Order: sequence, then structure tokens, then C-alpha cells
Amino acid sequence: MQEALLKIARRYPQLLLPIRAGMRQTEEYKNAVLGGEIPDTQPHFRCCEAFRAETADTPAGRAEILYFGDRQDFLQAYQALAYRCEPTPIPDSVGAVTIGGLINWEKIHTHRDEYLGAGGGDWDAEFARFTAEKKNYRDSVILLSGGYYSNVPPEAVGLSAEEWKEKSYLIRKFHELTHFTCRGLYPEDIDALRDEVIADSIGLMAAFGRCDRHLARLFLGVEDGVFREGGRLSHYAAAEELGDAVRRVNALIDEYAARIERAREEGQDIFALLLRIFP
Repeated sequence: MQEALLKIARRYPQLLLPIRAGMRQTEEYKNAVLGGEIPDTQPHFRCCEAFRAETADTPAGRAEILYFGDRQDFLQAYQALAYRCEPTPIPDSVGAVTIGGLINWEKIHTHRDEYLGAGGGDWDAEFARFTAEKKNYRDSVILLSGGYYSNVPPEAVGLSAEEWKEKSYLIRKFHELTHFTCRGLYPEDIDALRDEVIADSIGLMAAFGRCDRHLARLFLGVEDGVFREGGRLSHYAAAEELGDAVRRVNALIDEYAARIERAREEGQDIFALLLRIFP
């Protein structure tokens, strides 16, 4: 992990900073995020063998994925990248997130080296020109954790712990890639509850080859037609709206499970299926 993480830290130096209150106000943080300086410190991560970086090609472009098998390491990365190294609480049911707008200093430094190597003589002017286009140097990054999906235990799914961890990884990955694709292709078409149901459904298809309606409900905290305290649905509906949200989620799950059954084809690419059912 150490070598792989240090490589990623050349893109996002704040990953190497500690998480503590007031960190975003420090010169160390500003130098890392706004100046691209690599902190002279060891990574504040615990599990050396449970980190990997990968990419995925989607209809909306290439997605960068950082996987942290250790839950504490996932929280460390989440707080560093999304909350400016502040110790913001993350709910137990959150195991993946897409973070947009991150400055990728490796892209900037690579362009600088190419510009100067080609004989360029005014890097300040070229820097201003290059960074005028956000697509040149800003990234969207998907963070994945290694715990059970939606904090659902393996016995509730009928799998062993190791089997459920592997399935959870696939569900999380394709859940977030669904959001990445839909936000990229249809940025104005956003409906939180619908989008969560679609993303869970695509994740289930990727992991199991089918959309299990019982699991889709369980992931959002709906059991026997009522909301389970601590379920993910509470992230998308206020307490007084949960009754209506449960009814809508039940209908959406049935609708999209049926759409998937009608649209699926043997050997079909998962993103082709997504584009056939969205919205």
C-alpha cells in the first residue's frame, strides 16, 4: 500500500495529512491542496495490503477508483478528500462515495514538464491557460470501502463473510459507476431516491446477475414494508417523510426490477443495460 498510496498522493497530496479539527486552515493543508506540495510525513493509513487503485471505462468517460479494504482507511481518505482533512462523522451505512472537483497535481506537473521540455519559457502564463479549463486538471474520484454493503451483515444475505465482502465490493463499485455515468450524461436529471434504486439495482446485477428485490429493499433499510432505524433511506428523506419514502421506494424497486428483466440480454454489458433502463 505504501508505494501505491504515495503514487496517488502525487495527485492528491492531502491524502498524506492527518485528520484533525482546524486542519483545513493550516498552511500545510493549503500548500498541499493549492500548491501541490507533498507533505513530508508518513501516510496515516493502517492496512498496507488492502489498498488498490484502478480505472473503469464508462459511457461518461474514465472513472478513477480508490479502494480501501480497511474501514478506518476509507474514512481517512473520505475526510481528507471530501471534508478537507476535518474529522466529519461518516455514517456506518456509507461505504462508497464519488468526490468531484479534486485538483490533480500530477496532471499539472506532467504538463509543466512537457511544456518546459518543449522549450516553453513562461510557465506562469501557461499555467493560467492550462488551468482555465477544469477538465485539464480536476478529477472525479470514486472511493470504495471493504465492509459489508449498506452495513448489512452476511447472515441477512445468506452468504459467508468472505463471499459477502466480495459481492459488496462489486455492488459498491457499480453503484458508484452508475452515478458517475448518469451524472455525466444526464447532469440535469437528478432524483435522489430513484437514482439510489437504479444504482443499487445495477450493483446487484453486476454482483449476482439479477436484481433481488428483497436485497434492494434491505439495502435502503426497508424490511417488511417499514423503515429500519439506521437504514440508508434516512439519508434521502426527513424523519417525517419516511413513510412516503418507503412507499415510493417499494414502487421504484418493483418498477426497475421489472425494467431490468425486460431489458437484460445474455452477455450484455452492464452499462448498456443501464442506458436501456435510465431514467
